Amino acid sequence: MVSVRPAERPGRVGASGWLIDSRPVGDKSARVQREAFDYVVVASGAHHHARVPELPGRESFRGTVLHSNEVRAGMFAGRRVVVVGGGKSALDLVTRAAREAASATIVQRKVNWMIPERLLLGMVGYKWILFTRLGEALLPRYHDSACIRPVDRIDKRVKRALWWLVTRDMLISTGLYRLPRELRPAHALPFHLTHAGVMPRGYARAVRRGSITPRISAVEAYTAAGLLLATGEELPADVLVFATGHHKVFPFLHPSVRVHDSAGRLRLYRGIVPPGADRLAFVGFRQVFNNIMGVELTAHWLTRHFRATLSTAPSEQEMCEAIDARMAWQERVLPGSGGYDFGPYDIHCADELLHDMGLPSHRARNLLAEYLLPGGVAHRYAGLSRQ
Repeated sequence: MVSVRPAERPGRVGASGWLIDSRPVGDKSARVQREAFDYVVVASGAHHHARVPELPGRESFRGTVLHSNEVRAGMFAGRRVVVVGGGKSALDLVTRAAREAASATIVQRKVNWMIPERLLLGMVGYKWILFTRLGEALLPRYHDSACIRPVDRIDKRVKRALWWLVTRDMLISTGLYRLPRELRPAHALPFHLTHAGVMPRGYARAVRRGSITPRISAVEAYTAAGLLLATGEELPADVLVFATGHHKVFPFLHPSVRVHDSAGRLRLYRGIVPPGADRLAFVGFRQVFNNIMGVELTAHWLTRHFRATLSTAPSEQEMCEAIDARMAWQERVLPGSGGYDFGPYDIHCADELLHDMGLPSHRARNLLAEYLLPGGVAHRYAGLSRQ
């Protein structure tokens, strides 16, 4: 893909369709082919353009520098590995390094919450609690009032008490309670739950046994031997892996198509369509825990949006106001979500799209199943194309 630009006609951006310039992958000398399309869907992925911090001294480090996207089998064998980052990818990679490398160190500015595969002291799979309507009802109230049910109005004091219990159980079930206090999350749940992933097996055990060396610090610079931390400590390394996320950018989009705000956050109505750009949409940037299900529901919503058969048809101004309200809510409830990560609100996100499509959000045959069985799962939404 070389570029996506609106067809040159006066009026709204994209109203007359789009011009796509492309050439074969890996051949920059090939002739660029231009084609015209009525609609364009950007599905290029939220985890493609690597974000690596620009640190001084890169030319002095003689080892290997990788982004987490670039790690391949055998790269850690017998080498000193330092992983920078505090998310799931970082923990996965340093746990792997603990098994394969000569040494494994993780550097993170703060410790994020991770979800154990099994909760309630290791007895119940997490989906039976976190992927239920009752489980989501414990979260701060969703921003869209059309998706609020009576169970979501649980008294805040009750929520705090239940989250206290969940927090203690998470610490025990992940093994974090057996680590020093500085290696546990500093804030009680549900704070920063958007950054949580499933805890890799063996991480906490490897830290306890000394197979993983954790450091809580920012990184300052490369050195000839490795990495300098803000604490002044120098970490020797043969391989530096930055599991530091991705830029949500679209270099092929024409500058007239604005999809970010001044802070770099994505401004998409429902996390799908940019106001003011007709016949253009994005799939994969309304991220939830069960992202495959979220992408599938987005595709159904988008089909109806393009056909103008949604039950709701807001104006451009109303879209902008809805984006402003949602992003203010995200900054309060899901700080650092970048305007696209809806975190653990799988069911509420599904309800919102179903509401727009005029489809029922009740997906089970009885109330017990509706509220107590996993709802953020794909089979609940089978057959939407026939409804």
